[in-house]
Formats: sequence, C-alpha cells, structure tokens
Amino acid sequence: MPEEATRKLLKLFGMAVTDLEEQTKSALERIQALGPRPYDAAVALEIVEQWLKLSREVTERWLELTRLIVENQTRVQTELLRLIGDARSAGK
Repeated sequence: MPEEATRKLLKLFGMAVTDLEEQTKSALERIQALGPRPYDAAVALEIVEQWLKLSREVTERWLELTRLIVENQTRVQTELLRLIGDARSAGK
C-alpha cells in the first residue's frame, strides 16, 4: 500500500529529526564541557562526527520524502494534463 510506505518514510524522518535534536543538545553541552583550549581534539572530533552522521541521516530522509512527493505530483499532473488535452480534442 502506498500509504503505508508514506507512513514509514514519515516515521523514519521524524525519528531522524528527533535523534538529531537530542544529539544537537548533547553535542553542544559536550563541546561547552571541553572548556577553553587546549582540549582533547579526539573528543571534539568524535562529537562533530556523531552530529554530522545524524545530520546526514535527516537530509537523506528529507530527500526520500521530497522524491516521493514530487513523483506523486508529477504522476497526477501528467494525468490531469492528458485529460485536459483529451477534453480539448473532443470539443473541437
């Protein structure tokens, strides 16, 4: 069912956004806890890497949803334009 696929995509997107929000809060707190320089660069890189991975996940999920929406719109637009063309041809 197409609706189930859409629900699944929306759920995955929502989970990715929620995870990113939580990670953003955590990352900011951890970065602030590092204090002024010099700090452990490996720890800072780990924080940034984790955040970037989740950010990428949100972007990928967003693109999946966008593709789904555009595909659906294009399919309907094509059919509606065909119907308009048929109606115009029949009216001549």
